[in-house]
Amino acid sequence: MAKSILSILKEVAIDFVFQDSSLMDHLFLGLPLYSKTEITIRYFPLFLLTLWSVFRPDGVEWKITPILLGHFINWFFNGHGYQLFYKAVGMRYSAQKAINYILRLKQESERKGLHTMIYGSWSRGEASETSDLDIFIINVQGNLLNGLRMGFTSLKYRLLALITPLSVDIYVIDRIDYLHWRKETKSKERPIILNDPTGTIKGIYGERETKLKKFLSDLAELYEA
Repeated sequence: MAKSILSILKEVAIDFVFQDSSLMDHLFLGLPLYSKTEITIRYFPLFLLTLWSVFRPDGVEWKITPILLGHFINWFFNGHGYQLFYKAVGMRYSAQKAINYILRLKQESERKGLHTMIYGSWSRGEASETSDLDIFIINVQGNLLNGLRMGFTSLKYRLLALITPLSVDIYVIDRIDYLHWRKETKSKERPIILNDPTGTIKGIYGERETKLKKFLSDLAELYEA
């Protein structure tokens, strides 16, 4: 059922102001979620627009507008904007489109040798028909160049989710210790591993895993067929 306009506007305002906050990550996650790859992807457009506004000689509106525009681009294209829109209109997701999306990401991960997993409510068995798909692409090597290549894959699948349409949060993680922390603090999570060529994810989670077949079956039950 669609939310009230007031509740949606309140959620949008809070989300827009506090998105991408490293302080919020420290307070609520214990470790910063965003890797150097994510910081580069998210803040580079904002940095360019801010730099342009600083050196523009006149007009206060030209100093403020680019910064707000850069922040909005980050907010919308990292999934926040259209996910809230889906909630506002009470949209149901197509199970078949969601399954095709996941299998496409799995195939691309296998082809490129990417480490990918699904976490969040689906891995805890707490998903509903409005739950989004939370996905990590793990930069096992940890170097920035490799991470940026993964960042392009992440951006590709964010845009694919936008046109599907499907609610997806997909991030590149450079810090393996974050997964170690997550395993200990999120005891209910049993990640759905899409690809793990070096066994890094299984090495952290051991047997604590939800099989892909079960996940796809659960997804088909909850999302609209």
